[in-house]
Parts: sequence; C-alpha cells; structure tokens
Amino acid sequence: MGANNETNKRSMVIVAILAAVIPLAVSSNYYLHVINLAGIYTLITLGLNLLSGYTGQVSMGHAGFFAVGTYVSALLAISAGIPFWAAAVVALVVTGACGAIIAIPAMRLSGPYLVLATVGFGEIIRLIILNWTPVTKGAAGLTGIPLPNFLGMQISSERDFYYLIFVVVALGTYIAYRLANSKIGRTLAAIREDELAAETMGVPVNRYKVAAFVISAVYAGMAGALYGVFSGVASPDNFTFDDSVAFLCMSVIGGNRTIAGAIIGTFMLTGLSEILRALQAYRLVIYGGILIFTVIYMPQGLAGIMASGNKWLAKRLAELSLFGKGAGK
Repeated sequence: MGANNETNKRSMVIVAILAAVIPLAVSSNYYLHVINLAGIYTLITLGLNLLSGYTGQVSMGHAGFFAVGTYVSALLAISAGIPFWAAAVVALVVTGACGAIIAIPAMRLSGPYLVLATVGFGEIIRLIILNWTPVTKGAAGLTGIPLPNFLGMQISSERDFYYLIFVVVALGTYIAYRLANSKIGRTLAAIREDELAAETMGVPVNRYKVAAFVISAVYAGMAGALYGVFSGVASPDNFTFDDSVAFLCMSVIGGNRTIAGAIIGTFMLTGLSEILRALQAYRLVIYGGILIFTVIYMPQGLAGIMASGNKWLAKRLAELSLFGKGAGK
C-alpha cells in the first residue's frame, strides 16, 4: 500500500499540472472534445480501479452502468424538465441500486464466472434500451437533452464543458483517493489479496464487495449523466460490450491499483483511439496487444512507470542484457 500511495501522489501531481495547462494550450474544439470525452471516461475507470484493482472483482459490464446513468438523467431532463444536477442525483441512486442488484447474486462468484455475470448484465441493459421503444426510443435513441447549468451559467461550449467535467473528475478523484487510503481501502485490498484470510479476521467480506460494486456503479452513473448532456444524445450504440472491454483496458494499462492510473490510462487510450480512427475495426486487437505488453512488462501500469521511471528503464535494460548474453551462448 505504501508503494501505491507514493505512486498515486507523484502521478497525480503530474496529472494536476497537465490538467491546469490544457485549457491554456489547446484552442481547437476537436482536441477539447476528445479531452472532455476522456474526462468522462475517467470517472468510469476510477470506479473500475476501486472495484478491480483494490477489491479484485473484475467487471466487464460497466457499459451497462454507464448506459443507466445516461438514460435515467436524460429521460428525467427531457420528459419531466428536471435540472441536470437533480437528474444526476437520481441517476446515481438508480445506478447504485443496479450495482447492488448485480453484486448480491455475484457474491458467490469469482474469476471467469463473475466476469460472465457482469457481461450478461451489460447486455441485458443494452437490450432493454434497444427494445423498450416507448420509453428509450429504441435504436433511434434520445435527442435534445437539455444543456446543464453550473454556478448560474449555462454550459454550452467545449471549454465550458471542460471546466465542468474537470470539477466533477477532480472531486471524484479526491473521493477515490481518500477511500483507497482509508480503512475501507485497506480492507478492500485485504479482500483482494486473500478473501478467506480477511473473512477469518472478522471482515464482513460480502458487505464490502457489495459496497465496492455500488461505489463503482455510482461513478459510472455520474459519467453517464455527464455524457448525456455533453453529447446531447443517448443511443444504444454507445454502450456495447466493446466499450466495457475498452474501460477495463484503460484501467489495467494505466495501473488499476492506483487512482492516478485511471486518469493516465483513460487519456492514453482515448487519444490512441482517435489517432487510429481509420483502424477502428481493429481497435480491440490493438488494445489486446497493448494489454498483453502491459501485463508482462508493466504490471503496475503507466502510473507505476511515471513514479519509478529510471528504475523501470534500468530493469528493462538489464533484462535485455541478460537475454543478449543467453542468446550469445
């Protein structure tokens, strides 16, 4: 935990500096749009890190929670005229309830069985959205989602959304950091390392696992609420299994046992996705290759490299040197 804490501190300082410079250095609306999208996805990845990295519960259905947050807040805003922030609170409650619903039966599952259960949840949500046409408009999706207000100002431009998303992500990051470095975070880590030992020591394992699912779902729900007002539309095509895989890749590649890793991994893969837009059909293949490289050579993710830098490079060079000696023999 001490090493992770140090990694978090160093990486988050770098991330904070970059975040402060972005609105001054970027003038293109296109680049700001990509950055804003990455900020929204960061909330999902933060929740995934608390669930997968700290608790050891792998989920590949977070696109489902993301969809619930988007559609609940959008429907409330469009149909009932409820302001964004009130609609977002309701969306958080609903996604948290969905997290509890999937967590309770999944408490007895682990490994690939838990993964399959979360995949099933994500697909069920997508099919409900696709087929509940009177409410969700089916494949046509929801349009005309009202713009939000923040501190009495209407948010409309990419730069406005940047500051809104930055505030929400900063708050979400702070909460995740405090949780990870509190008694709750240490308990979640104990469950990840040895669930049976933690239970033997009197830890209510099931209660904490459900809580981790609920917290992770709430993060995805807030991301969904922001995504709805940011994009102005909600379509089933934005909440597929591929998206759940991408979110998990962001978590692992950035470093799923650090909070800063969520931010780094998300921005890296979101930017890469835009750069390789012409190869979108091969997106998951490329992500898979990066994921394999990360697991083998960067088990702590990009956040770990940013924190240890020279040590990681020295280790890799030493490995190459040993490999060369072995080949020479």
